[in-house]
Amino acid sequence: FDAPPGFNPPPVSGTFRWQTSCEHISNQPYSVVFKGLDSVSKTIPQLADLKTLKIKVVGPPPEDVQATAQLGVVEISWEKPYFCEDAAENYFFGFSVWRREGSNPFERDTCMPGLAGKGYTELIFITKQELNGRYYFKDTQVERGRTYCYRILAKFARISAGGYPYNLVESLASDEVCVQLPRDLPLITNVSVESTDLLAGNMKVCWSKPVASDLDTVINHGPYRYQVLRAPGLTGGTMQEIPGASFTANEFWQANDTCFTDIGLNTEGQPYHYRVDFYVKGLDTPLGATNDASSVFLSVGSTDQTNLLSWQEAVPWGNYRYDIFRKNDATGLFDSIGFSTTNSYADIGLINGKEYCYYVRSAGTYSIGGIADPLFNNSQENCGIPIDTIPPCAPVLTVGNLCTGQDGPEPDPPYENNLSWTNPNEQCGGSDDATTYRIWFAPTDSEPLGLLEIIDGAENTSFTHELSDGLAGCYAVTAVDSVGNESARSNLVCVDNCPNYRLPNAFTPNGDDQNDLFVPFPGWRFIDRVDMQIFNRWGNLVFATQDPAIEWNGRNAEDKELPEGTYFFVCKVYENRVGGTVLRENILSGYIELIRGGR
Repeated sequence: FDAPPGFNPPPVSGTFRWQTSCEHISNQPYSVVFKGLDSVSKTIPQLADLKTLKIKVVGPPPEDVQATAQLGVVEISWEKPYFCEDAAENYFFGFSVWRREGSNPFERDTCMPGLAGKGYTELIFITKQELNGRYYFKDTQVERGRTYCYRILAKFARISAGGYPYNLVESLASDEVCVQLPRDLPLITNVSVESTDLLAGNMKVCWSKPVASDLDTVINHGPYRYQVLRAPGLTGGTMQEIPGASFTANEFWQANDTCFTDIGLNTEGQPYHYRVDFYVKGLDTPLGATNDASSVFLSVGSTDQTNLLSWQEAVPWGNYRYDIFRKNDATGLFDSIGFSTTNSYADIGLINGKEYCYYVRSAGTYSIGGIADPLFNNSQENCGIPIDTIPPCAPVLTVGNLCTGQDGPEPDPPYENNLSWTNPNEQCGGSDDATTYRIWFAPTDSEPLGLLEIIDGAENTSFTHELSDGLAGCYAVTAVDSVGNESARSNLVCVDNCPNYRLPNAFTPNGDDQNDLFVPFPGWRFIDRVDMQIFNRWGNLVFATQDPAIEWNGRNAEDKELPEGTYFFVCKVYENRVGGTVLRENILSGYIELIRGGR
């Protein structure tokens, strides 16, 4: 790392150089920490700033991959020496060979080595086989007329004491090389929608003739015949010969590349896939057939100001680009609006409620000579109407009442819970059309929430809930936009009662209408019931009740006046809570002075 020494006025630049080697190849990135220090004076502490940079070292791809095809075999070779084959401690483990039918000319991502998700199958886990000064592999699991594409990966691994590899690391993939086995069969090149209709749709199907030298036209002489077959869907089903889709030539030079238009189809509602059988010498049994190939089938989903396009196809060539076309209402023509290298595209910034129509054109290749390149094929036309399906974001709810210290009414009912929440139109981006709120309530935390109230107007973000029996309950709020999309519920807020229940220690039941009854102190609330028992000095029960008001008049169960004196009580208190009726943890107990005075 080269940087100017000492203190320098900003900006300060430096150069970091790391001479990596093959031994540094790893699945995990390296972390490089840069530290900057200020230096104002010796008496002022230095301040520092840290910056971490992650660097991933990947293995280089194998070079100069070549493939040659013969009947029943493909031979693949690549450059020797490989750049990292002499890595220290035998870190280089070998090569793996990968294959797919049809090409996938993806762009290498240097941060994502390997071939996962690219459609290739690993033919051999590890090899170091050599032939004629090059690394070599023979693929014998091939079928004639097929196009195979190959890539090579280098592998690195640590070796355990027992000789087993671990911490396996893959290099970048080599360039792709494609070969076609002797092409003694036709090659299907196009399945393209010509017109979209439920009953009168048309499909263009094209194929290329076999290669004369591969076919050996002396042995496989004419007459020659192509027969086109069709089945609905992308794959599967039973192929049926298409009436009128049989093409015969007496001589091979007459059996040219051919296109056929298949009419009277439901191209609007489904895709179709095709195959071409090839007959020689006037026989009734085909010599062979092309691979199946389907049309591109487009689907359109809609959301807020957006149409979401996705499409599928099953073809033997590799599609590497998709151009998206949208119908221009002014001209009636389709304009190109973008492209994708995957099977999806989002058309954004649209007007909700307006219909937009599209088709997709795929561009693909077999990556072999003598075949048209690129291969263009159209999907059917499909339309979508953007509609707001995105709900507002959830409000944030708070609830206050006299139990939370919020100003409120006196303890006498009705009681009030004061709800307030945020306006989602102001709270989060992309949520600007909330018009209504729904308030949800349950009297206990074990019951499901039910709709309590509907509040119109996004600016109205408060509500007072009046209750006669207590404050306990659980609340949530949802926001609803102009087309009925409802947000997720807000945070659930459960508020509890704050029971108040205290008992005096004396009363005077002398008939003067002053303290004639033993009752709780004023302001008691949120009590479901009590279990009150009063005893005389000898431990005999003289009064009992479950009424929280108690209202003992100084008489016993036989309605006889009890003498003045000290009585003992025990009172279990059952409170109304958000969890239901709950026994208060602390049981009330103490002494009561019964005073009759000068009556």
